[in-house]
Amino acid sequence: ACDFIEANLADPGLGAARVAEALFVSVRQLHKVFQAEGATVSRWIRDRRLERCRAMLADPGHRSMSVGDVGAAWGFFNRAHFSRSYRAAYGASPREHRAASSGRR
Repeated sequence: ACDFIEANLADPGLGAARVAEALFVSVRQLHKVFQAEGATVSRWIRDRRLERCRAMLADPGHRSMSVGDVGAAWGFFNRAHFSRSYRAAYGASPREHRAASSGRR
């Protein structure tokens, strides 16, 4: 399941139903597997997407992309939601992270 999620993170329709369908299991069974590991499918997907966003924001090769475009590239189409989720995960906004990683404050 984790490999499928990693391979399809940019897909805006990625969710528990899509993962379960690809793995030929029920959504309920998929949730049970993640629950046994102390996680949820949606949290796993969100966390992986945030990790990808964080890497892009720190990468000088992606400086030409706006913060919103970085979020959208990984499925965060609502900029406010992206910023809140990012701040909750990393303690700083995406814009603050980008500035800190480039040495600007």
